Amino acid sequence: MDLVDRLYQKIIEDPLSPKVLIVPSYSQGHQLLERICERFGSIFNVEVQTLQGMVHANTALELARRRLRLLDEDQLFWVVRQLMLHQAEAAPHSYITQKSMVNPGVVRKVHQSLVELRMAGVRSGEFHSNDFMNENKGLFLQQLLGRYETFLREHGLTDLAGLVDCCKPAANDTNFLILQPTGWSRTEWCLVKKIAGSRLHIIDFDEPFYTNARFSNNQFTMFRAAGSLAEVREGFRRMQAEPAPLDHMEILLSDYERYAPVIHSQAEASGIPSTFSNGLPITYCTAGKAVLAILDWIDEGYPVSRLTEMLRHGCLKIPDQQASAGVWIRLLERSGIGWGRHRYVAILHSRNIGDEQQELGMKLHEVIQGWFDNLPEGSEWRPDQLLEWLSDFVEQHVPVHSSDDQSVKTAIQSWNTRLSGIMVGPMTSEWAVRYVKGILNSIRIRVDATPKPGAVHVTSIHNGGFSGRYRTWIVGMDERAWSVPAKQDPLLLDEERAAVSTNLQLIREQVKQIRSVRDARLSLICGELWLSYASYDPGERESRSPAFEMLQMMRLQSGDDTQDFSDLERVLGQPYSVMDVLHPEVRRSTYDEIDAWAQYLRDPSGTKDGWEAVSDAYPALAQGYLARVNRQDERLSKYDGWLSMNIAEFPSTDGTLGQKAISVSQLEKYAACGLQYYFYSVLKLRPKDIPVFDRTRWLQPDERGTLLHHIYREYLEEVTESGTKPSQHDRRKLQMIVDQALEDAAHSIPSPSEHVLNKESEGIRRDAEVFYMNEEGKTEQPCYFELELGTSEGEPMVLTLPGGIQIRLKGFVDRVDRIGPHEYRIIDYKTGNTKRYASSGYFSGGTQLQHALYAIAVEQWLHVTGRDPEARVTEAEYAFPTVRGRGEYVRRKQNRREELGDIVSKLLDSMNQGVFIPTKDVKTCTWCNYQAVCGSHAEWMVNKRGAAVNAAALGSLREVEEID
Repeated sequence: MDLVDRLYQKIIEDPLSPKVLIVPSYSQGHQLLERICERFGSIFNVEVQTLQGMVHANTALELARRRLRLLDEDQLFWVVRQLMLHQAEAAPHSYITQKSMVNPGVVRKVHQSLVELRMAGVRSGEFHSNDFMNENKGLFLQQLLGRYETFLREHGLTDLAGLVDCCKPAANDTNFLILQPTGWSRTEWCLVKKIAGSRLHIIDFDEPFYTNARFSNNQFTMFRAAGSLAEVREGFRRMQAEPAPLDHMEILLSDYERYAPVIHSQAEASGIPSTFSNGLPITYCTAGKAVLAILDWIDEGYPVSRLTEMLRHGCLKIPDQQASAGVWIRLLERSGIGWGRHRYVAILHSRNIGDEQQELGMKLHEVIQGWFDNLPEGSEWRPDQLLEWLSDFVEQHVPVHSSDDQSVKTAIQSWNTRLSGIMVGPMTSEWAVRYVKGILNSIRIRVDATPKPGAVHVTSIHNGGFSGRYRTWIVGMDERAWSVPAKQDPLLLDEERAAVSTNLQLIREQVKQIRSVRDARLSLICGELWLSYASYDPGERESRSPAFEMLQMMRLQSGDDTQDFSDLERVLGQPYSVMDVLHPEVRRSTYDEIDAWAQYLRDPSGTKDGWEAVSDAYPALAQGYLARVNRQDERLSKYDGWLSMNIAEFPSTDGTLGQKAISVSQLEKYAACGLQYYFYSVLKLRPKDIPVFDRTRWLQPDERGTLLHHIYREYLEEVTESGTKPSQHDRRKLQMIVDQALEDAAHSIPSPSEHVLNKESEGIRRDAEVFYMNEEGKTEQPCYFELELGTSEGEPMVLTLPGGIQIRLKGFVDRVDRIGPHEYRIIDYKTGNTKRYASSGYFSGGTQLQHALYAIAVEQWLHVTGRDPEARVTEAEYAFPTVRGRGEYVRRKQNRREELGDIVSKLLDSMNQGVFIPTKDVKTCTWCNYQAVCGSHAEWMVNKRGAAVNAAALGSLREVEEID
C-alpha cells in the first residue's frame, strides 16, 4: 500500500464522521484527495487545512474575547527591527551595537532566531548568556526576547506561539489526519494535540525512493545539457515529439527561482500552456517592471535615464493626450537634468525650457513635483509610506494592461495595509528602498497552486510529486542544487541550541529531515520519469556534476548497484546544446527557428558551412561582412567613405555652397576626419548628450566654458562701456559679476553637493583672476564681443577668399581688439591648454582654419557695415585665460591668405568628390563619439592613403593634410 491507499483506508474507517486533513499546503491536500478520487471514487466529509489555518479558525473567538490581535511573520519582522533599534540605543555594549548594523539581512536572521526560540517554548528567563559561546550574543538575545515579550503583552498582540493558551479542543467528533510531520516545533505539536486530542491520526509517508520496489518499476529517461536554457529546450523538444497530452506532464524544479523564468519563456515561445505553482516574479508584468524601475530611479539619485527607459518600454505614462512617449523622452533627454530631485524642479521650470516646449515642460514639472511632494528627504523615509506612494504611482502613471498588473497593484495596497498598524520607524532612502524591494520581490503573479487541465504543471521539488500525473520531469538534478547545505546558524549554533533547550532542533537534524522528506515524496511518482541537469553553467563558467540521486535512479533502472558515476557519464552521453547539431533526430521535434537552422546544418558527412544560407536569410549581415572585406582591401570604395553625393549640398570650386551655410568648425572637422564630418553634418547623427550623475562634478566642460565666456564678455562690456572706451579695470566689479554668474548657474544647474559646488566655484574664481591679471596690463582697445558673422537680415555672410572662392559662413567671434589705427586682432577664448595650438602648426593640415577665416570675415564685416572701411585684421589669437591655460596665448600673423584660399578650395573639391574617409591620426579615435560605429576603420585606412590606385580620389585631401 502506498500513501494514497493508506490515507483512503483511514478516511473510510468512519465515513460519516467529519475529517480534517492537515497538510503543509492546501494544494498538496487537494491533489492527494484528487488522486484518491481517481483511484477509488468519490469521498466526502474531508476538509483540507494547514496547521496555521486550523489554529487561526480555532482561536478567532478567544482572541476577540481577550482583545488580542494576531500578527503574522511579516508584521513581526518590523516589530523585531524596531526593538533592535531600541536595544542598540539603550545598550551601547550589546552584541549589535550600532543602528547601521540593523540592516535587512541582520534583522531577518535575528527575527528567525526569535521565532525559533518562541516556537520551541523558550522564554527570556529560561536561558542564560553563558549557554552561548559568545556571552554578549546570549545576553543580546535574552534581552531582545524579553523586550519582544513585553511589547506583545503591552500592546495586546500575540504571535503563533502565543496561541497555545487560546486553543480549545474540537467540540465535535472530528477526526484529524496528518501526514507524518517532520521538523515540527514543540509549539506546533502542542497546538495540534490541544485541538485534536485523542482523535489525531498520523499517516506515514512511503519509504525512500531508493528502497521502494514500486518506484523502481518507473520508466526512466536521462539527459544532460550545456546550460539551463539548453536543458529546458531539449525537454520541450521531447515533449512536442511525444503524442501524450500535455496535461500528463508535471515538471519539478530543483531550483524554482532559477528555472521557472526559463520554462516560462520557452513555454510561451512554443505555445505550450503551463501553470506555475509558485507563480512568477512581478517583472513579468508592466506594473511590476514599473514599480521596480521607479525604485531604482529613487535609489540611484533620480537619473533621467531611468524615466526615459520606463517611457520607452511602456511602463510609464504622463497624463497628457497630446504628447506621445517619444515626445516626453526627447524633452527629458534634451533638458539637461541628468539626475537629482532639485535639478528637476529647477530645470523644468518654464524659463529653462525652449519656447516650443514650455507647455510640456510645465506639465512635466507639475507631475514630477507631485511625486517629490510625497517623497521625504534625508533620513525620514518609511517603507509603509513608500508603499503607499507606489500604490498611488501605479494608479496614476502605470498603464494597466492585464490582470497581472491589477494583482501587483492589489498586493502593494495589501502590504501597505498590513504595515499601517506596525511600528515602522524612519530610515534613509537607501534602506527604505531596499526593504520595499524585498517586499516586492516576494510578490508573485500567475500563481496556480494546483494543476489545470490542458496545461503542463510546473512546481518545485519541495511541493511537487502529489499530482499523480503519468509523466514527471525533474529539472536541474545537479549536485549543487540537490545538496542541502548544513550551514550553522551564526546566532544559534548547534552547541548553543542543545544548551538552551532540548526542544530546539539542531541544524544537522533539520538537514536530514529535509532529505528524508524529499526522498519519500519522490516515491509518490509513478509512470514515466525524465531526469536532467545542466552540466555546465555559462554564467559562472564552470562544470556541474550530476546529483547522487540520479545515479541511484540509474541503478534502480538497471538493477546493478555497482554502477558508479563513470557509468552514468556513458549513459548520459554528450550534453545537448541550445542549437544542437551533434545528436541524431530520433524522438526530436523542431519547434523554433533555432532548431530549423540546426536541422539545416546537419549533414551525414559532417556539419555544413552555413554562411551562404545565413547571408541569404539576413541580407544586412551579409552587407556588413561585405563592408568589412572592402574596408580591408587596398582599393578605396563606398565602404570607406567614397560616396556619390549631391554636390548641391556641399561647397564647390566655383564658389557656391548651394543653399547651406558652413561653419569654420565644420571645415576643420572635415579636414580632421571626413567620416566624422559625414556622420555629424550630413547624416545629422548626434550622440545623446544626457548628463550622467557624477558626485564629484558640478559643471560639464561645455557648461564651464560657456560660464567663463559669459563672465569675460560681461566684464569687458562694463569696463569698456560696450567697447566704446578704453578699459577701466576693477577687480571688485569682476568679482561681483563672477558671484552673480555662479549664483545663477547654481540655481539652474544644481550641484551634487555643497562641497563640490564650493570647490568648482573657487576654481572659476581663480580662472577669473588669471583673466583679470592678463587684461590689466594690456593697452589694446577691446571693441566687439560675441560678434555674430552675418548680414543685417540675420543671414550667413558670403565670405570672399583669395582666388575668388566664396562660401556662406556662420559663426561667432569671441572678441575683437583694436591694436592700432585701423588695425585689429581677433581673439578666441580656450579653456584647455596650448598643446594643440603649437606655433609651428599654422594650418595644421586644415584642422586650424578658424583664425584665418575669422580674420578675413571680421575685416570684411568692418568694411561692409562701415564701422571701419580701412580696417585690417593683422593678428588672430587663441587665448587661454584660465589656471589650466596659465594665462598663455598663441598668436598668428595673418600673412598666409593665399594659402588659405587654396586649402579651402581643395577641401571643397574633396567634398564634391564624395570623399569622407576616416582620420589620418588614429589616436583621435579614442575619444570620438562615433568610435563604436567605425571600429578599426582608421587603422585599415593607413595603407590605403598611400596606395597609387587611390591617388586621384585622395589627391586634394592629402595635399591639405601635408600643409603645416
